[in-house]
Amino acid sequence: MKGGRKRKGPTTSEEVNESEDEQTQNLGISITDLPSCISLNILVRLSVKRILICKRVCKTWRKLISSPEFGKLHFARGEAFPLIRPLAPSRVSRTLYLVEPPEHCSGFDMGCDRPIKMKLDTKLKIPVYDEESVIEIVEMDPPPKSGVKLRAKDHELKVVNSCNGLLCLCEPSAGSCFTVWRNPIAVCNPITGEFINLPDPIEWDEDRKRSVSIYCGLGFSPKMNQYKVIRIREPKPFFSKEMERGSMTEIHTLGTRSWERVSNVPSSLYFNLGSPTYLNGSLHWICTGEKGSKSIASFNFDIEKFQSVPPPPFKLYKIDRDMKDEMVLGVLRGCLCICDGSGFEKLKIWVMKEYGVQKSWSKEFCFITQTNEGRWIYGKYDPICFLRNGAIMLFHSLSGALFYHDPKKHGFKFLKPQYGYKSEIEAIAHIPSFISLKDVVKGHNMAVLPTKSR
Repeated sequence: MKGGRKRKGPTTSEEVNESEDEQTQNLGISITDLPSCISLNILVRLSVKRILICKRVCKTWRKLISSPEFGKLHFARGEAFPLIRPLAPSRVSRTLYLVEPPEHCSGFDMGCDRPIKMKLDTKLKIPVYDEESVIEIVEMDPPPKSGVKLRAKDHELKVVNSCNGLLCLCEPSAGSCFTVWRNPIAVCNPITGEFINLPDPIEWDEDRKRSVSIYCGLGFSPKMNQYKVIRIREPKPFFSKEMERGSMTEIHTLGTRSWERVSNVPSSLYFNLGSPTYLNGSLHWICTGEKGSKSIASFNFDIEKFQSVPPPPFKLYKIDRDMKDEMVLGVLRGCLCICDGSGFEKLKIWVMKEYGVQKSWSKEFCFITQTNEGRWIYGKYDPICFLRNGAIMLFHSLSGALFYHDPKKHGFKFLKPQYGYKSEIEAIAHIPSFISLKDVVKGHNMAVLPTKSR
């Protein structure tokens, strides 16, 4: 009889099944086995970075995160954060970064006086202009000897504004020294990686030949539950020698295939160069009159008409050719606000606490823009967001940098992004959304395209 060591563990099929049941009991229920309502309640509370990671864990979570129910619940809890984009004239930038505070605190202040370093973990993509030709050049094999270069001014779509998690993108052309060319071309959701191309406007070819300014913006009509893009053809600036009338406003409802003409822009108003601000079913601009006076104009998407908004209780200063426009509109905690960087004293931020009521304007911030290193930063600031710790984030367009102010600590700090190379940035306030564009244009025969990851 041959001797040998006995095998340990179960040998029969029944013993194997009993062993597996015992191991399952010891391990307990997997987190992916939780009821969908509990998983939904957990996932919706995570940061965008963590949600995007969880979306790749399993098919169950991917399906849950991609559902309309999750998108609506997440957006209802959403907060505005900076959406930044590196700028480099020598390269086409289609990468965006969503900047969220560190998960272990409610702000960016780490208790140091040096510039705060931001980790850019949430990397997103938007489409490029004439994407097929760009991909064809990139994938040339062998590469062309002449060194074909992709230039930002030819292929880089510009971000116009953000509305409910969607971005309005316009053509790369920047117009001339006296005109602004912001012709809307696409709407995208950088979180879901989807975009939809817009049809050509009514007089697109003719407008290219004229010396006119084109402005645009994305908004939402709560009454009709529709997203709409506005395109405004504006006459030449008021200081131009060749005054030209004939402004025209067009509206495109997302999911349709055409533009419709609506009421014209008031002939006495000229838009500033800032991005439009969406709030309460309307887009808002700071406008300049023929004599240089300033006012706040809005376009209501429910009734498709221009309206005026009562300004703060101070005179909006006049502007001339040699004076920079340093007032910017924004939204802070759901309220319309004005960031006034005029003068060389203090930055003032006014907030309209009750929309449409002039008496509700309140000066919430007034502070000097001197960094902890002793550097004075004057000029125009875009209000980005309030943070949970009471601090505010601002974007200084002249220096292309983000700043952080905590009124409790009387600090004004520079936020230094870390993305591997030196470059200026542009930034806008953005509330991330997991709502698919397919749900936005549901019921319409429109192509929702994926943003290529190249």
